[in-house]
Amino acid sequence: MQSSQSLEDFKNKMGNLNELCANALVKDETLMEKAFYEKHKENVRILDAERILQKVDSCSNATDLGIMITEETNKNSMEITSDEAHRVLVDDWFLLDKLEIYENAEVPSEYKSEMKQIASDIRNSIIENARSVEEDMQAWENRWRLKPEILLEYRHKRLFPYEDKHIEEQIARYKSIINR
Repeated sequence: MQSSQSLEDFKNKMGNLNELCANALVKDETLMEKAFYEKHKENVRILDAERILQKVDSCSNATDLGIMITEETNKNSMEITSDEAHRVLVDDWFLLDKLEIYENAEVPSEYKSEMKQIASDIRNSIIENARSVEEDMQAWENRWRLKPEILLEYRHKRLFPYEDKHIEEQIARYKSIINR
């Protein structure tokens, strides 16, 4: 800087070093992010890092780099939202347990109709929750459909404090209720 007579002279001496540093910084940060998501088996969240790493070297200036990162991050945000919307079953798990209780409760005959009504209300609530999630997601991704079996993938399954067998049973039960 001190050897430069003007800012233009300084710019000419620097060349594109600042652009190369920006790209290198993005690569370093993205590689760390990718390693983190690989470690935690987050195969949807990692897509952002993979696409950025593929494109970072083609960005010749900070503006293009920023635009590319923003576009990829926004795209991945939608992918993450689409993936995590399948977690409606996480929220409905308690309802499934409650439904089983009310469907199988051994009660005096005068309470049976009330138990059936409560079970029917719970069942309808589960169906409505699934319908509502699908409707909301279709506003963002055409033809989006709930796939409960995705919950068997590690990134979702880790949220359940249950054995795989029990998760599989609940998913099968859930699918039968929402007609999948």
